[in-house]
Amino acid sequence: MLEAIFSPIADWGLLILRVGLGLTFLPHGWMKLNPNGPMKGPVGLGGFLKQMGVPLPGLFGWVVALLETAGALLLIVGLGTRILALGFAIDMLVAIILVKRRMQNVAFMDQKGGWEFEFALMVAALALIFTGAGTIGLDRALGL
Repeated sequence: MLEAIFSPIADWGLLILRVGLGLTFLPHGWMKLNPNGPMKGPVGLGGFLKQMGVPLPGLFGWVVALLETAGALLLIVGLGTRILALGFAIDMLVAIILVKRRMQNVAFMDQKGGWEFEFALMVAALALIFTGAGTIGLDRALGL
């Protein structure tokens, strides 16, 4: 019964997922892209990545900042959904491993700031890798 009700509108669920994920990443990306923000722009983010031993920290500072801002906007409109979702999933996996587990040494749910938030974002991104944007997105409209 529920299948008959929700199946015709399933793509609205993908739209909600894309918009929610994009709107969550956007302010986090802006903090990394803004030179006057707490991260001091992609250069400051690159310095942070260098301290953690990330190779090519300057390049990845820009990649992460642009992924989480421009990529978030593209995700919202459903353009390049699968490749962006892969980028977001990798972004969150690196954040969990390098920042939350190695640097901060926190548990999944921890009063010092666990990594359940990053995990939920990673899982949402992984879902979009498998589903794509759905019919309510530019990927479909442009035949991608």
